[in-house]
Amino acid sequence: MRYLLIVLFLTACAAERQPGDLFGSVEEGSALVVDGILLVDQTLPELFVRRTLPPGQFYSQDAAGVLDAQVRVFQGDQIFEYAPDPATPGRYLPPSESPQVEPLTEYRLEVEVEGKTVRASTTTPERVRVRQAVLLDEDTQEIMRTLKSFAEMGDEVYTAPENQLTHLEGIIELHLEKVGEAYQAALFALEEDAQLLDEDFPDIYDRDPDDLLANQSPPFAASDGIVRWPWFAVVYTGRSLIKVYAVDHNWFEYARSSPEQQEQGGFGGQAGDYFERPFFQVEGGIGLFGSASVDSVGFAVLPRP
Repeated sequence: MRYLLIVLFLTACAAERQPGDLFGSVEEGSALVVDGILLVDQTLPELFVRRTLPPGQFYSQDAAGVLDAQVRVFQGDQIFEYAPDPATPGRYLPPSESPQVEPLTEYRLEVEVEGKTVRASTTTPERVRVRQAVLLDEDTQEIMRTLKSFAEMGDEVYTAPENQLTHLEGIIELHLEKVGEAYQAALFALEEDAQLLDEDFPDIYDRDPDDLLANQSPPFAASDGIVRWPWFAVVYTGRSLIKVYAVDHNWFEYARSSPEQQEQGGFGGQAGDYFERPFFQVEGGIGLFGSASVDSVGFAVLPRP
């Protein structure tokens, strides 16, 4: 059976980043920066409009935030007017009764600032569903157990006997129902008092312990719908959550070309690819206006006896 083994680069997890954190003082001049991710079956998200700051100027979100933008999202013949958040410069909020984001649908963004217009569009992916999560025997590759899903048990999956996984025992394998063009996966340690499975992990990965609470994969193609999550990317004990994102073209192009990705030796499109700057699918500015669908698997990680 063919499978994809995710090779993680352990950086701060962009999949669950705070909106508006992607871009800072990334280039000379004063480019407009847009930032927003639409998630299928969730309401329209907040959006951020900021400017890059001149080299040497201390970056702060307040200084970079654009206060007077006209921000609109179009879906078919519907227009959604965004309003500025008075408490956060550069943050724009959707209408209070905005609809849920639909799969396989085009959404267009238009931002007008001082006579300049920034445009971007995204076509949302299909709904992604983890059909089954299993633990394989490392030697025989046979299924040792099938994990309970959120659809079956809700948050009780974290206490289900089937979902108690001992560190380094077996292979975690996810079977996807919908096979799209590109994915990213992320794992989150949910316990406030989670314990490191190895006290050397912060030194091994050269990261602060808190930064290891969330780890992500490079973008990847799971052409056969099978994804394996490696144990070396599981850092903490306790309740853990894997999220699998089916991502749109914009997210994929940004993720594969970002400097962080290349520095960590992750996916780069073609062997030997190197990108001096991320690919921005934005007209009249830079940033990311993208979309994804997501499904999750929850379990508890136990230390080895």
